Amino acid sequence: MNKKGKLKITLIGSGGRMGVSITQILANSTKSILFAAVERANSPLIGKDIGLNAGIGENGVLFTSHTEEAIAGCDVVIDFGSAENSKSVLDLAAKYNKPLVIGVTGLDESFLQRIKELSVQFPILQSPNMSVGVNLLFKLAEMAARVLKDEYDIEILDIHHRHKKDSPSGTAMKLKEVLLSTLGRTEANAIYGRHGNEYGERDPKEIAIHSMRAGEVIGDHTAYFFSPDERIEISHKARDRRTFAVGAVKAAEFIYEQKMGLFHMFDVLGI
Repeated sequence: MNKKGKLKITLIGSGGRMGVSITQILANSTKSILFAAVERANSPLIGKDIGLNAGIGENGVLFTSHTEEAIAGCDVVIDFGSAENSKSVLDLAAKYNKPLVIGVTGLDESFLQRIKELSVQFPILQSPNMSVGVNLLFKLAEMAARVLKDEYDIEILDIHHRHKKDSPSGTAMKLKEVLLSTLGRTEANAIYGRHGNEYGERDPKEIAIHSMRAGEVIGDHTAYFFSPDERIEISHKARDRRTFAVGAVKAAEFIYEQKMGLFHMFDVLGI
């Protein structure tokens, strides 16, 4: 912590959309401050003031590519960088025993397993979506599936801006995992979109995930439950990235208090 007792946060991927939002939230936080802003070495932002980039005025924190130095000197790391870079961030957090919040999506199974293995050494919070509302969506979908069981057909739709690289979204994949787990199903029951004419009658245990990428949609997710008589929709629509940034800072402040283990936003929210 700094002299004022605030948590020093190092932000990986600080020049992206989430980085800008988190910088804005930290500028007004009573508990945490931005300690270091890390970007890739070839970024045109290197050496520039992150406050100016975030539209909040100079704050004296310059974009840097010195990841190890930034992690060694902080209290907590928030990673919203690339999936390709997250392994080195994880290894450095482990090396310096720094609590880590991972909000990166598109992580493969081997990397997720590595996160589990290292979480016995230091605390890690990994979530594809830090929004309070989205995590309530997960919980409400879980409750609905527990009540409706196998009597309703289930479909998932995610809609995002045209720039998003991964599809389905990490949030849609997490929603799928929640539903599969609650219903005692496996990945074999999941399908991703439909095309062609080879489909017969719908398998009653099937969960289909669909994605739309268009415009500048920040993130919409809906779980649909269909019976012959009714349709239930549980939706979350993000109107501002601020909701994700607020959750990410809450997660950092939570994980700092933990000694070790793997945590999720349900732990932060107590749900």
